[in-house]
Amino acid sequence: MLKEDFDVLKCTEVDNGKTQEELNLPKGYRFSPDDDELVLFYLFNKILGRPIPLTDVIKELDLYEHDPDQIPRGDYRHGTKGNEAYYFTNVEQIYSSEGKGTKRTTKGGYWKVTTEREQVTYGDDKVVVGFKTSMLFNKGHVPRRKLSSFVMHEYRVNPSIVPVGVLNDSIRAKIERFVVCKIVNKDVEILDMHQTYKMEPEMLDNEEDSESN
Repeated sequence: MLKEDFDVLKCTEVDNGKTQEELNLPKGYRFSPDDDELVLFYLFNKILGRPIPLTDVIKELDLYEHDPDQIPRGDYRHGTKGNEAYYFTNVEQIYSSEGKGTKRTTKGGYWKVTTEREQVTYGDDKVVVGFKTSMLFNKGHVPRRKLSSFVMHEYRVNPSIVPVGVLNDSIRAKIERFVVCKIVNKDVEILDMHQTYKMEPEMLDNEEDSESN
């Protein structure tokens, strides 16, 4: 459901993105955004070429050219358990007699979809701002596949939230192929009392104002 008075450009506006170092976060804080924050403040803004709150956390990587265990172990440092990695990536559409699909294979295995197009909602009005697909990584290929410890959640923007004035062919193409992914390595869990990073994106500008006073 999309409310007529939902102004996505206004609610996702970020004047200036910052690095983690510039925020001077206390030791132990970790990046742990909610699904709607990931879709709106990061993926949506990235597609439209607008500033994103944190500029050095979500890298760009061709995920389907890598098995998840080939990703640097140090990237799995986010989330409440210190075992999540975040990436922007392009997905490849494939066509077959069964219709259009998305390439899920890597060189050493494949991502098996477990939940597809789960709605990501925003606010009390439950505006559908995106969709989430969840997958498990299988090492090897049928019939000699082996289930791994890696889970991936892939997020897409709901094109219906994009204002008509900015929804040109280029933006449509990006929405179709550009996603943000959260990969969880269930074999790695850092259980401690450190807090996770939950500063609201709009608070970045407030902090900047207080520093200038």
